[in-house]
Amino acid sequence: MKVLKIILTITIFFSSVLLAKYDKKVDPTELYQKATTHLDKEEYRKANRVLGKYTKSKPKDPDGWTLYAFTQRKLKNYKKAESFYEKALKIDPDNKIALEYQGELFVETDRIGLAQVNLNKLKELCPTSCDELEQLKKYINKEEEKTL
Repeated sequence: MKVLKIILTITIFFSSVLLAKYDKKVDPTELYQKATTHLDKEEYRKANRVLGKYTKSKPKDPDGWTLYAFTQRKLKNYKKAESFYEKALKIDPDNKIALEYQGELFVETDRIGLAQVNLNKLKELCPTSCDELEQLKKYINKEEEKTL
């Protein structure tokens, strides 16, 4: 009888440990903060893993998709990056950060014409200028200077 109690206690203990492991609630705010911390340190692989979880928990957040795309681009996964920028812009077509970063992706993949389309869209969104417009303009100009 004593052995049965011990086995039962051990079984209950391990069951609760396993349930706790798989029953964790994902806090999107914590994931986002963790991802941005990794990005600040240029830890793109770590940020990428966290942003994968974040976008599953918040699939309608264009900023999450934008950062996820950014990490993919930094890791040279251009097809995934392009897909994720498209998701972000489908949710929010006027997302200036997504437009800038997608434009940078177009520059990196030798599609300056498409980058210029994004630049023109940013000019519409920022008639008196904005950081995203200026950054993309610099990115395009730097690439054009290389080809001269």
